[in-house]
Amino acid sequence: SCQGLSASSRREIARAKIFPTKRANIGMTASELAKVDRAGDRAERQLEASKQPKRLRGEPELFDLWSAPTAAQQARKDAEDPEVFQGILKKTKSTPTFTPKTMHQKVGTAPAVIPAHEGQSVNPDSEAFEDLACMAAARQIEAEREGETIGRKMRPMTAELIAHLGAEAVEQMDEDAKVQMYRSLKCTSSSSSQLDGEPQVLSNRALKKQKSQSQRNKEKTRKLHNSKEEQSKAQKKLERSVGEVGAMLKDMKEEEMTRTERKKYKEEIRAQRAEMDVKQGVVPSTRRLGRTKFEEQELVLPKIATGLRSMPLQGSGLKDRMTSIIRRGLLPAPPESTKTEADRRRRSGAKFRKKLKFMSPLLRDNILLR
Repeated sequence: SCQGLSASSRREIARAKIFPTKRANIGMTASELAKVDRAGDRAERQLEASKQPKRLRGEPELFDLWSAPTAAQQARKDAEDPEVFQGILKKTKSTPTFTPKTMHQKVGTAPAVIPAHEGQSVNPDSEAFEDLACMAAARQIEAEREGETIGRKMRPMTAELIAHLGAEAVEQMDEDAKVQMYRSLKCTSSSSSQLDGEPQVLSNRALKKQKSQSQRNKEKTRKLHNSKEEQSKAQKKLERSVGEVGAMLKDMKEEEMTRTERKKYKEEIRAQRAEMDVKQGVVPSTRRLGRTKFEEQELVLPKIATGLRSMPLQGSGLKDRMTSIIRRGLLPAPPESTKTEADRRRRSGAKFRKKLKFMSPLLRDNILLR
């Protein structure tokens, strides 16, 4: 009852009954939510256990083969039991290892030490020394020819002018003179205006000449007639080829024999290269590790002095061991010391240093840099 209360108090009591105050909406953490879930699961398990009939204390427990727990259920049960769990040692997963596919592959079969040529001895025989000199000359000529081939591919016009006029005459000519001379040698049917540098200009009328309708009809009829003739020729050739099956089979057998001989020849060449790699340490030209190829050192010819030849002291043990390692394919060959290679190495080093540059986190904000 509200006897003895003022009207304002009665009004507040009535408002509180009609419009009750709302509780504060305070969120729960993840751990508190997990506790609530565990409590709910525990209550459900207790409710299910209470519904099942209780076994008497003296009654023996029955064993059902078909209701035996699985391995996963037994492991989960043992993990929940503290007495059993203490004696179990958990196995950690081994870290996967990624072995390179080329780890156990042997790139080269060259020997570690290659003996020197017989002509490089202290007092070599004349025939051995002549063989050594011929080998050195052959290598030098091969390197020069390879350089000429590369230069001819890179600068074909200049190579053609050098072949006709000589290197000294070409060096004294400028680019325009080279072009004019090359035109005079190759473009024999060109007009004098083209040789003088005046290009021939075609009239617009000749380029924009239109065909009449009769010409179009003639071309269409001619194309149709040609297509029919080609079809008839193909049919005749097909009918004639039926009787040439024996000759075709003979050609196929010859091609198969040629292919077999070529394959055998390639296998012999491959075996010969492998034998040279094992015995003489000759590296195949197709082998490449990284960006560079292995280049054999030049043969050192002993000097002739008073009838006896002595080997000059130009080699070192470190250089010999490094060459042996590179020849066997254990390390990539060092790059050629050129300006382009030095510039490339400088840029790569600058990029690596820039990547490792440290900057304080306080200086990374744009506000502090203003």
